[in-house]
Amino acid sequence: MESKLKKVTTAARTQQVFRGAISDGDLRLMRVFRTVVENGGFTAAEVALNKSKSAISLDIAHLEQRMGTKLCVRGRAGFRLTDEGQIVYLAALQLFNDVEKFRDRVATAVKALTGRVSLLLVDNLVSVAAGPMTRAIAEFVRRHPKVEITMESATPAGVEQGILEGEADLGVSVVPREIAAIEMIPLFREELRLYCSRGHELAQRGLSGLTPDEVKEHRLVMPGVTEDPAFGAVVAGFRKDAKASNIDCRILLVLSGAFLGFLPPHFADPWIESGELLEVMPDHFRTENTFYVMFKKSARQSAAASAFLSILLSHFEKAKRMEVTKLGQLV
Repeated sequence: MESKLKKVTTAARTQQVFRGAISDGDLRLMRVFRTVVENGGFTAAEVALNKSKSAISLDIAHLEQRMGTKLCVRGRAGFRLTDEGQIVYLAALQLFNDVEKFRDRVATAVKALTGRVSLLLVDNLVSVAAGPMTRAIAEFVRRHPKVEITMESATPAGVEQGILEGEADLGVSVVPREIAAIEMIPLFREELRLYCSRGHELAQRGLSGLTPDEVKEHRLVMPGVTEDPAFGAVVAGFRKDAKASNIDCRILLVLSGAFLGFLPPHFADPWIESGELLEVMPDHFRTENTFYVMFKKSARQSAAASAFLSILLSHFEKAKRMEVTKLGQLV
């Protein structure tokens, strides 16, 4: 019995070994591998990939299993490619270059792409992602001028519901929990910090020398999406007496002086400069949101939606690389 089990296990592993046919999963794993190599290791690749080190390690292990060979060595001595890893890396670069050429040729050939692509975007996305979003729209319209684009804004729950009910082809929102019926691809992260107004009780008594427990005695306005475990840990213990899905509504509640609230720094900056908002314990109360592009798994995507998704991912990937480069220059 044990011998038969070993034979079955061996056969299963053999079937998983790369035989030359490249799947979408293989391409994803090779993109992860390329990013790890180009960033010099797993830790440096975390920001570029928007993934944890353990998730990256698992992807590399899966790719090594598919390739049937060890691709890299990581340990105290640092990160380095094996001889086989160097070959796979160079081959991957050539593959991605060929894929880009293929896309360009198809885009040139298919000049008359028509139809409609509909998107649901979370409220205030423009305040944090205007650059890559507008560049993606501009490129899509240039390539496919006959396609009609429909965009609507909604709360995070509204975006999720609209995708599930087929109201939109694609959505961009903060949805930290996994939803079985929706495919979610991370686009970027947004930092959140804790603020109060100058009229708040904490500001009146002075913000220096505060403890986290003293801060948590005050009322907090909660955002619309709160299921993220990291965010849940940060807000644990607060008095949650208000909730606002829209960031405009959230900042109004904070400016009232009745509530504390987590806000993106770039959004809060004008009120910080005018003195109307103050940051509360910046070394302690910080967290992040992850924004995703999403679509319904069971729905067959139109050519227009697929083309828009590809261009959108490309521009957000470029934005990530630029941000990583800037961070490297600062260091």
